[in-house]
Amino acid sequence: MINFNVFDKYKQGCFNMTVMVCTKCGLADDSPKPMRCAKCGGRDFFASTPSAFGPKKKTSQSSEETTAVSVASTESAPASPAVTLFDKYGGVPTISKIVRAFHKEIMQRAHLASYFEGIDLVVLAEHTVKYIAFVMGKPAEVYTGRDMYTAHAKYHIHGMHFDEVADVLKDILLHSGVENADIEIIMRRIESLREMIVV
Repeated sequence: MINFNVFDKYKQGCFNMTVMVCTKCGLADDSPKPMRCAKCGGRDFFASTPSAFGPKKKTSQSSEETTAVSVASTESAPASPAVTLFDKYGGVPTISKIVRAFHKEIMQRAHLASYFEGIDLVVLAEHTVKYIAFVMGKPAEVYTGRDMYTAHAKYHIHGMHFDEVADVLKDILLHSGVENADIEIIMRRIESLREMIVV
């Protein structure tokens, strides 16, 4: 007679092991709550229960298989069959370069740099990368920073400065090899924030 209790314990030990997977690069980590990805330094992870039949093919995942554990929302955006601007231009590494160039240019303009006095620029860069990734359609990415109005209200940003910052971003995107049609899409999304940012 087979003792099914022994099999159940074996099955739980082998097949119900949860690993944390980096949302940026896909690296699996056995730690229950990793702080940073060992490969890319990312902070966003989701819990994944491996199948006894090996890795799953890319299909929609049920909520029993994947649970979000990150700064991002636990709700994932619907999968889009089209290639996003995020994917088209190389994802986070490209966006990080764009943000570095963008912030460098902003900080060289005293009238714009004054808005950033007393702000942790590393944290600002992280938020900017996440926001631009969101604007460019990063899969399953939900921007989780403060809402734009709350984040900018105390700075009393003028419309002409909003326009100048938008122009700087547009120039950086152009010099980074982003196509004109895609720049227009990104700039329309940025323009949609005007009422939440400008005094």
